[in-house]
Amino acid sequence: MNFKLALPWIAAVCIITACQPLDDLDNVDSASFDADYAIPLVNTHFSLKETLESFEDLNTIYVDEDGLIHFQYFGDLLTQNSDVLFESINESIGGFPIPITQNNMPLPLGDDGGFEFDHLVLKGGTFLWLVQNDQAEDVDMELTLPNITKDGVPLTITASVSANGGNSNLTAPIDLSEYQVIPDSETGEIYVEYELITTGGQSVEPEGLWITFSDLEFYYMEGYMGVEAHKGKGTIIIDFFDDYVKGDIYFADPKVTFYVENSFGIPTRSQVNAFKVYTVSGDSLDMEGEYIDNGIDFPYPGLDQVGEKVYGEFVFDRNNSNIDVILGAGPLSIYYDVDAITNPDEDTSIRGFLTDSSYYDVTIGVDLPLYGRSVDFLARDTFEIDFNNYDRVDEAEFKMVAENELPLEVQIQGYFHDSRGEVLDSLFEERQLVIAGAEVDEEGNAIATSEKVTYIKFSPERFDRIRTTEELTIVASFYTSEEGQKSVYILDSQNLSVRLGAILGVSQ
Repeated sequence: MNFKLALPWIAAVCIITACQPLDDLDNVDSASFDADYAIPLVNTHFSLKETLESFEDLNTIYVDEDGLIHFQYFGDLLTQNSDVLFESINESIGGFPIPITQNNMPLPLGDDGGFEFDHLVLKGGTFLWLVQNDQAEDVDMELTLPNITKDGVPLTITASVSANGGNSNLTAPIDLSEYQVIPDSETGEIYVEYELITTGGQSVEPEGLWITFSDLEFYYMEGYMGVEAHKGKGTIIIDFFDDYVKGDIYFADPKVTFYVENSFGIPTRSQVNAFKVYTVSGDSLDMEGEYIDNGIDFPYPGLDQVGEKVYGEFVFDRNNSNIDVILGAGPLSIYYDVDAITNPDEDTSIRGFLTDSSYYDVTIGVDLPLYGRSVDFLARDTFEIDFNNYDRVDEAEFKMVAENELPLEVQIQGYFHDSRGEVLDSLFEERQLVIAGAEVDEEGNAIATSEKVTYIKFSPERFDRIRTTEELTIVASFYTSEEGQKSVYILDSQNLSVRLGAILGVSQ
């Protein structure tokens, strides 16, 4: 059973089933007829705190330090690790042959993807080379990449190339694991140097020289990594309204929070493509506000925090958005479509980093504190009923006394159904107030306990009509103070006491 329905349902079950005799109930007397038996049925007292603790699923319920009850819902917005960015960078700088057209040539790495590298540490990948010699004699080649080193030693290849022939390492590529790539400190370039010497000692140029980086994997990358859009979308179901029938309930101070956990060392900003709330009335409402239009900048670690995670959260509330309007009016679900944009300002002076374990995780939290107001908010539930033990009862009158510290009144109507679902009778002639709301102050805090006494009489004719009942449908209507016009606080310390007695007319 949902927490939101616990109060009226407990009262209704006590009224109808009367299945568990407890302590004596004082002053159980008939309001209108002489009875054969007057019996106490129920004398129970419970707090919202006790009710909460009895639930099997407390995932959506939270009680803050002031005792205010909150319903909370969460959804995954964006989760990304470094693999996607590394793959994008690998596609930009690797996998294609690079023609080396002159000695000491800078490599065109990263130009297409907008990447600028300051430092790379490789954990995988291969290096291929191919050279052609148009000389009439053999040559010795030395190929060096001084900016690519392992244990401080530059990547260097030596090979012999036959006259009017060629050579390559296509069948034995060089493993780039553990190599570091650090561009020239002055120019920011990565250079290729070569020298071809004939057997006669003459320096010559190759007819053709190509190199290729393939299947690169990275431990670490530092620099400017370009603009990338990472997409996230999903739906959060708000089950608070699962048993909703009609009426209005308004949450006065709802919040939506973006929770960020980030070890990407890259500036990243949200881009909200859609954030819609679908309501019980069938409306689709868009969240609006400055931070929806302009985005939220995620916190991220700096270059002196490599390997660390940073945390942050951003709260959408009624002061910076219309969240009180769209979440205050009966939300059923929230649909979101939000991208995360890296380097959104395209500022190449901001240098970032990635490691092979970098990731970010962004979660959405929806908070609906039980501070608000309700006008004729109807909910419905159905219970199984068995009157087989009441064969000799001719008529009955129930008396219920409810003492309530909650600033919430409940009106109830019930309908008795037979095995075919036909309505046999109603609990009351018309919907009745069975639990009166506690008195509240100007701020909506309960300050006094209310008491409400309710009589329910079943004449012989009425009781006979419901003997074949198998199900009872209870419809409860909720109102907060001042006929639903005042927002109130619902606290876990507030209590409800229900005492029930019955006077039964039994046939001889």
